[in-house]
This record gives sequence, C-alpha cells and structure tokens, in this order.
Amino acid sequence: MLLESSLSHQPVYLSLLRAANWGLLLSVCLFIATVLICYPFEQFFSLPQVVVSHVLLIVSATLIKICYVCRCIALYGLAREVC
Repeated sequence: MLLESSLSHQPVYLSLLRAANWGLLLSVCLFIATVLICYPFEQFFSLPQVVVSHVLLIVSATLIKICYVCRCIALYGLAREVC
C-alpha cells in the first residue's frame, strides 16, 4: 500500500525537484548579481538602484533557502539521498 502511494506521487516529486533545481540556479544568480551591485560596483548605480539591490539581496537569500528545502523534500519523497 505504501509503495503504491509512493509510486503514484513520483511525478509530483520529480516536478518539484526540477522546479527546485531551477529555482536554486536562478536565485543564486540573482544573489551574485545583487552582491556585485551592492558592494564592488555600487558607485556605478544610483542610490535607489542600490537600495533595491539590497532588498533583493535579502529576497534572493530567502529564495535560496526555500528552494533548497523544496529540493530536500523532493529527494526524500523519491527515496534518494538528501545531501
């Protein structure tokens, strides 16, 4: 019974894993871009742009954590090693 329900949810976990991996990739790219805007290249941007990039820095760090948790849930649901 448990094996059958696990197999029926496998496509859902695969979709979640795929979405979490893409989310991790995009949020890490956003994080790197905002760090570059906030710190080494801030003199090339206006004050409102730097303020927005500081806000996006917090948002992108939060997205990284959420996507990682979703990835762990998907891997656990697929009975793969969670690392």
